[in-house]
Amino acid sequence: MRKWDIKSGLNLFFLRSILGWLFAVFFGAAGLAAARLFNLSALPAALLTLGLFGLAGGASLARLVPSAGGKVHRSPYLRLAAIWTLCTIGGAFPLFFTMGTRPEMAIRAFYSFAAFGALGGATTAGVLRSIFREHSKNDLIPSTLIWSLSFSLAAVTGDAAGEWLQLLLPSSLAWPIAIVTTTVILGFGSGWAILQFFKSDQGGWRALQISNFDAASPGANPKLKYPLVLIILCVPFYLNDVSNLFVKDWRWWLFVDYTSVKLFPFLAILYLVRKNFFRLKDFIGQWRTSVVSFLSVVVFAVSAVLFIEQNGPLLLKKLFPDYPLGSIPEIPNPLWKWIDLSAGLLMVGIFEEVVFRGYLFTFLRQYTRRPIVIILFSSVTFGFIHWSSGLYQIIIASAAGAVFMLLYLRTFSLPAVIMSHFMVNFVKLAGVIPPSLFSFFSVPPIR
Repeated sequence: MRKWDIKSGLNLFFLRSILGWLFAVFFGAAGLAAARLFNLSALPAALLTLGLFGLAGGASLARLVPSAGGKVHRSPYLRLAAIWTLCTIGGAFPLFFTMGTRPEMAIRAFYSFAAFGALGGATTAGVLRSIFREHSKNDLIPSTLIWSLSFSLAAVTGDAAGEWLQLLLPSSLAWPIAIVTTTVILGFGSGWAILQFFKSDQGGWRALQISNFDAASPGANPKLKYPLVLIILCVPFYLNDVSNLFVKDWRWWLFVDYTSVKLFPFLAILYLVRKNFFRLKDFIGQWRTSVVSFLSVVVFAVSAVLFIEQNGPLLLKKLFPDYPLGSIPEIPNPLWKWIDLSAGLLMVGIFEEVVFRGYLFTFLRQYTRRPIVIILFSSVTFGFIHWSSGLYQIIIASAAGAVFMLLYLRTFSLPAVIMSHFMVNFVKLAGVIPPSLFSFFSVPPIR
């Protein structure tokens, strides 16, 4: 295995990766020519073109492995070629079954290619693990996220560049430039993802074993094991939904809401910290985080949760009907409405995350270090605080809670998760950004 440094990585992986994907363009062009020769319709023509592009691009990735000191036989070529053939086809396929404005289609393309890019990235990293046995425990998540972002950016940027360049240049020149732009982004991302795989020499859930939370001595504060504290903090969130059933006056509803799930958690946490029962870190984790980490978490969380929020009802309504028990009264006063949509939603994000991510993790890690157990328990506990809105909302909120806890386990920093929670609620309720931008399909309103 060669020793990696920045210069060798730049000279080798980025250059060869870009050239590999540029080479794949010729295969895509051959597919396009064949589609025109046989007069194929739009869908099979696109799938054939993208499939051949992914086939050649995936195979070209295997050419990078010998330079890293690995032995490549026929199997990795075939596996990587098959992986990226399916991923390029999969990214485009859903877009043929939805319609919308150009911004809506761009967001849907971003989602679709991001999902299949993540799938391709994870399986590519798995192939690398099988080749480089000494890296069999490497963390897959950083390289998978890079694959996801580069694959989606390449798809969206290429289309946007082609449309924009057509205003300045002939189509015969505009689209080749756009295609080169796409492959450069994809090639750069591929090289970066592979380098990141070799750099990530710690387990994917290392933070659960060696965290900055004094995990080596989880029993240092026996009070952390008291379930009574967890019950006191959580119960007001469950009781708060009773007001959705019986309180119809918006002023009384705001009073109940701000008292039970904003003021009460604040006072309870303040009391526990001031009396030295707990540390503030037990509730909020590591408050400081890098700008890059903060923005990465916000972009990923908001994109993932809004996708779940806007598309989840489509699947659920095919399985069973929904029967909401209550609803939040409309606030007719513009001033109070925007106070609630700004300061109110921010406080929702703060206290729900402090209780259901920050403290719940602190409590659960006294009993288990298994991420899947922590994520499932947290997500279900969080989902059921939305019980008055019906089973659809319980399931969707549980899925959103799983995303938030997953990101908290990766960073142990709450500010980005809080901001993500706030932005999701703001987009969903304020109407400033149409939530339909994040919907792949036209979903009938939930009754």
